Parts: sequence; C-alpha cells; structure tokens
Amino acid sequence: MAVKPRFQSKRHLTEWYILTLVIMSMSLLSLLAQHALAQQLTSRSIAVSTAAVSTSTTHDFKFTYVSASSVASVAFEYCDNSPLPDQPCNAPPGLDLTSATLSSQSGNTGFAIDAIDTTANKLVLSRIPAAAIATPSEYIFTGFSNPSAPAHTQFIRIFTYPTADGSGSFTDNGSVAYATVDPFLVGAFVPPFLSFCVGITVANNCSSASGNSIDLGDLSSSHASSAQSQFATGTNDPSGFNIYSLGTTMTSGNTVIPQLNSPSPSVAGTSQFGINLRANSSPSVGQDPSGIGTATPTANYAVPNSYMFSDGDNIATSALPSDFNRMTVAYLVNVSPAQSPGIYSTTLTYVAVVQF
Repeated sequence: MAVKPRFQSKRHLTEWYILTLVIMSMSLLSLLAQHALAQQLTSRSIAVSTAAVSTSTTHDFKFTYVSASSVASVAFEYCDNSPLPDQPCNAPPGLDLTSATLSSQSGNTGFAIDAIDTTANKLVLSRIPAAAIATPSEYIFTGFSNPSAPAHTQFIRIFTYPTADGSGSFTDNGSVAYATVDPFLVGAFVPPFLSFCVGITVANNCSSASGNSIDLGDLSSSHASSAQSQFATGTNDPSGFNIYSLGTTMTSGNTVIPQLNSPSPSVAGTSQFGINLRANSSPSVGQDPSGIGTATPTANYAVPNSYMFSDGDNIATSALPSDFNRMTVAYLVNVSPAQSPGIYSTTLTYVAVVQF
C-alpha cells in the first residue's frame, strides 16, 4: 500500500491519514473441518449452575464420542477469544481449574483428574486406555470459580487423546460456550449446519462473497469517514446463533483513534471509531438487515446513526433456527484536529457460533 507524502508550506500543513481495514471471516464448521483425521464430538452442551463472575460454579458437560479408537485422556481447554482448535488460546482472567473436582461421570467412564497436567485454564481427565463407546457421556465439575471478566463469552475446546496426559494429536474434538453475565442457566447445542460468510459484499444465501479490505483514504477533522461490509448467516440449530466481532480500534504505532464504548452519534472533529448494523443518514452508510431469517442486530448496534465498538461484543443474534439473513456493518471514523498524523489500521474478525 502506497503512503501519501505530507507537504508543508510556510503556513499550511496537510496531514494525511490512511485507513486499511482488513476483514476476515471465520466459519466455525469449515475451519474445524481442516482437521481431516479428527471427527466432531456430537450433541455437545454445557450447563452452568451460575454465570456470575468470580462465583463458585458447577460445569456440566455432555457430548457423544464418535471415533471408536482408544481414549486415555480428555481435555477441556477454556479460552476467551475463539472456539477454534487451530487458534491461539487466551486464558480467561480469574479462572483457575487446578482446584476443580470431577463430581460425576457417565457413559465413557473410568476417568480421574490429571493434577499434573491440569493448568489454570486446561482441565485434563485421564484413565487406563480403553476404546471409546459411541454413547452420550456426561462429566460434571465443581470446586472452582467462573472467570472474573463480566459480560464475556468463554469458549471451551474439548479434545480426546490416545495419550494419558492430553498431549500429542487429538482424536475427536468440539467446542461449547457460555457467557459470564447475570445469573442464568445456559445450555448449548451445536447444529448439524452453520453457514456463515463475510466480505465487502455477500449474497443473501452465502452463495458468493467478495472483498476483504477497505481503504478510507484521507481522514479529515471536518467530516466523518465511513465504509461498510457484509455478512450472512443461516442455521437449523434449534437454539439459533450469535455473531461476535473481535479486534481493536484503529492504531498508528502507539497512537489510537478512541473507540466509542457506548452507542453514540457521529461528531465531526472528535476522534471516534465505531460500527452499527443499520442504515444511517449521519453519515450516509450501511443498510438495514435483509432476508427472511430470524436474526437481528443486538441492542447496542441496532440504532441508526448510533455507533460503538467493543472487542468481543455480540453484535447479532437469533434465538431460533434461522434462514439466511444478510447484515451490513457500517464503519464510522472521525478525527479531531489534534489527532496525530499517521497510517491508521485495524483488523476485525467476525465469528459465528451457535447460541448456547
């Protein structure tokens, strides 16, 4: 990408700002399918006794083994950034699984907690190697507390291993999720299919998608800059799905354009970065959701001419099986006269998961 130069006369300085916004899509099922030799654990779910932060809880996992090969260990890895096994795992703050107790097990049994290989965010069960049985299995853990970050989704990656310590290549895998919010009981079910596509433009039914970057050119303190991209989602899961946005506001080295932490209007001359999922007139950008599905933008991103951004936010949701909806993400950028010159950029990732 070419960088435009800055020219200075005796009394006038023109500052150039260039934004490159790279948008990547992540499809839960398509990326997991890259593990050609691994199979998906089926009928996966988690129920928690409380979702309150830093509160003693019980986590009840249910799933069905698929491969009939030998299983000597099962690992439950807690991450606050992604359910995908080939992505780095960020340990949820405040979580410590080393004091957890396996209070109940059924189906494939004979396991005990491997205290040596269990860490703060990875719980390992171990047993004498035995062939897995394709039957519903349940494991209930107690004696530890939820993470300390409020209103945040926790993804638990589940792996089966032929080794006794949860090391080496896994045999089967899957993931479930829950959120630390006000107390409620959460259940999870992974659907037979989840279709998700992201691009600058996408077809309503994900039959096509094109584009993965946006250049806003020169930012100015006299008017807002804006752009848009799209995503579409459909599933037949009985409990619907959620769409999350992951990333940061725009930065240039150590200099940032502040993100809008609550729904706010565009104010030219004030440094701002935010998004919403509606048609807007100030500035003129975006479109309302389309399609016959049941998905809608979440409250913070559903008001025209009101923008915000927070890493990991749930931006769209459906509580029911949904035909395809296409949603348009509107991006707002404003800068103040005092905003430092530079090349500002960010990378945003959109993740679709079934609703737990």
